[in-house]
Amino acid sequence: MQKVILALVISSVMALADQTTIQSTMSLMKQGMNQIQSGFMYTNQKDILQGIQIIENSNAIFKNVDVSTFIMHNNKIQVTKNVNANLSEDLKSLRKAVESHENSDATKFYGKVMNDCLSCHIIIRGW
Repeated sequence: MQKVILALVISSVMALADQTTIQSTMSLMKQGMNQIQSGFMYTNQKDILQGIQIIENSNAIFKNVDVSTFIMHNNKIQVTKNVNANLSEDLKSLRKAVESHENSDATKFYGKVMNDCLSCHIIIRGW
Protein backbone atom coordinates (compact mmCIF):
# COMPACT_ATOMS: atom_id res chain seq x y z
CA MET A 1 0.00 0.00 0.00
CA GLN A 2 2.82 2.41 0.86
CA LYS A 3 4.46 1.67 -2.48
CA VAL A 4 1.24 2.54 -4.30
CA ILE A 5 0.91 5.83 -2.42
CA LEU A 6 4.57 6.63 -3.07
CA ALA A 7 4.12 5.88 -6.77
CA LEU A 8 1.08 8.17 -6.93
CA VAL A 9 2.94 10.97 -5.18
CA ILE A 10 5.93 10.64 -7.50
CA SER A 11 3.76 10.59 -10.62
CA SER A 12 1.84 13.64 -9.39
CA VAL A 13 5.07 15.54 -8.79
CA MET A 14 6.35 14.59 -12.25
CA ALA A 15 3.10 15.73 -13.89
CA LEU A 16 3.30 19.03 -12.01
CA ALA A 17 6.93 19.45 -13.05
CA ASP A 18 5.97 18.90 -16.70
CA GLN A 19 3.10 21.39 -16.43
CA THR A 20 5.38 23.93 -14.75
CA THR A 21 7.94 23.40 -17.51
CA ILE A 22 5.29 23.95 -20.17
CA GLN A 23 3.99 27.13 -18.54
CA SER A 24 7.45 28.64 -18.10
CA THR A 25 8.41 27.63 -21.64
CA MET A 26 5.29 29.25 -23.07
CA SER A 27 6.09 32.40 -21.11
CA LEU A 28 9.59 32.45 -22.60
CA MET A 29 8.24 31.89 -26.11
CA LYS A 30 5.82 34.78 -25.64
CA GLN A 31 8.72 36.95 -24.47
CA GLY A 32 10.71 35.97 -27.56
CA MET A 33 7.83 36.75 -29.92
CA ASN A 34 7.30 40.11 -28.23
CA GLN A 35 10.99 40.92 -28.55
CA ILE A 36 11.00 40.00 -32.24
CA GLN A 37 7.93 42.13 -32.89
CA SER A 38 9.44 45.05 -30.97
CA GLY A 39 12.63 44.66 -32.98
CA PHE A 40 10.66 44.94 -36.21
CA MET A 41 8.70 47.95 -34.97
CA TYR A 42 11.82 49.80 -33.86
CA THR A 43 14.10 48.45 -36.63
CA ASN A 44 16.42 46.88 -34.09
CA GLN A 45 18.12 43.81 -35.53
CA LYS A 46 19.69 42.93 -32.17
CA ASP A 47 16.26 42.62 -30.53
CA ILE A 48 14.98 40.42 -33.34
CA LEU A 49 17.98 38.10 -33.08
CA GLN A 50 17.70 37.92 -29.28
CA GLY A 51 14.00 37.09 -29.58
CA ILE A 52 14.81 34.33 -32.06
CA GLN A 53 17.39 32.92 -29.64
CA ILE A 54 14.87 32.90 -26.77
CA ILE A 55 12.35 30.98 -28.88
CA GLU A 56 14.98 28.54 -30.17
CA ASN A 57 16.09 27.77 -26.61
CA SER A 58 12.50 27.41 -25.44
CA ASN A 59 11.54 25.21 -28.39
CA ALA A 60 14.46 22.90 -27.60
CA ILE A 61 12.89 22.16 -24.21
CA PHE A 62 10.08 20.29 -25.97
CA LYS A 63 12.58 17.66 -27.07
CA ASN A 64 13.04 16.78 -23.37
CA VAL A 65 9.44 17.01 -22.15
CA ASP A 66 7.03 14.12 -22.55
CA VAL A 67 4.17 15.90 -24.34
CA SER A 68 1.92 12.86 -23.94
CA THR A 69 1.34 13.92 -20.31
CA PHE A 70 -0.75 16.88 -21.44
CA ILE A 71 -1.89 15.80 -24.92
CA MET A 72 -4.52 13.10 -24.93
CA HIS A 73 -4.47 11.73 -28.50
CA ASN A 74 -1.52 10.11 -30.26
CA ASN A 75 -2.21 11.92 -33.55
CA LYS A 76 -1.98 15.23 -31.70
CA ILE A 77 1.38 14.20 -30.25
CA GLN A 78 2.80 13.59 -33.74
CA VAL A 79 1.34 16.82 -35.10
CA THR A 80 2.89 18.70 -32.17
CA LYS A 81 6.27 17.15 -32.95
CA ASN A 82 5.86 18.22 -36.59
CA VAL A 83 5.01 21.77 -35.53
CA ASN A 84 8.10 21.75 -33.29
CA ALA A 85 10.27 20.76 -36.26
CA ASN A 86 8.63 23.37 -38.50
CA LEU A 87 9.22 26.04 -35.87
CA SER A 88 12.91 25.17 -35.74
CA GLU A 89 13.23 25.50 -39.51
CA ASP A 90 11.22 28.71 -39.69
CA LEU A 91 13.35 30.26 -36.94
CA LYS A 92 16.50 29.39 -38.90
CA SER A 93 15.01 31.01 -42.00
CA LEU A 94 13.99 34.08 -40.00
CA ARG A 95 17.49 34.39 -38.53
CA LYS A 96 19.09 34.09 -41.98
CA ALA A 97 16.78 36.72 -43.47
CA VAL A 98 17.41 39.15 -40.59
CA GLU A 99 21.18 38.67 -40.74
CA SER A 100 21.06 39.21 -44.54
CA HIS A 101 18.99 42.39 -44.09
CA GLU A 102 16.20 40.87 -46.21
CA ASN A 103 13.49 42.61 -44.21
CA SER A 104 10.58 41.66 -46.44
CA ASP A 105 11.51 37.98 -46.22
CA ALA A 106 12.12 38.34 -42.49
CA THR A 107 8.57 39.52 -41.90
CA LYS A 108 7.29 36.63 -44.03
CA PHE A 109 9.21 34.15 -41.84
CA TYR A 110 7.99 35.91 -38.70
CA GLY A 111 4.48 35.21 -39.97
CA LYS A 112 5.40 31.54 -40.42
CA VAL A 113 6.75 31.40 -36.86
CA MET A 114 3.49 32.93 -35.60
CA ASN A 115 1.56 30.38 -37.66
CA ASP A 116 3.59 27.56 -36.07
CA CYS A 117 2.70 28.89 -32.62
CA LEU A 118 -0.98 29.16 -33.46
CA SER A 119 -1.03 25.70 -35.05
CA CYS A 120 0.21 24.18 -31.83
CA HIS A 121 -2.23 26.23 -29.74
CA ILE A 122 -5.12 25.11 -31.94
CA ILE A 123 -4.16 21.49 -31.30
CA ILE A 124 -3.41 21.76 -27.60
CA ARG A 125 -6.15 24.21 -26.61
CA GLY A 126 -8.77 23.03 -29.09
CA TRP A 127 -9.35 26.47 -30.63
